[in-house]
Amino acid sequence: MAKSNRGRSVWKMENRSRGICPICRATRVKLLYTKNKSDRTQIKVCKKCSNADAGKIEAAIDTSKVAYRRKHRRAFDLQYNSGK
Repeated sequence: MAKSNRGRSVWKMENRSRGICPICRATRVKLLYTKNKSDRTQIKVCKKCSNADAGKIEAAIDTSKVAYRRKHRRAFDLQYNSGK
């Protein structure tokens, strides 16, 4: 494969396949791996969480409506990481 074509499919995905990982809540990471929850919904996770156990997958949050830019980071941290 030519170097100019490597990763071309990622560039065609929505947001270039980047977002917030619903398991580890890392921001602006590539969400390339699909995991299934027990209710048969699919979530996209990062490489680090691709081998997560079923308990962590079930505890995943919905990050589809969450902004992950720097100016929204403080509100995100207060909302989701306050229990840690």
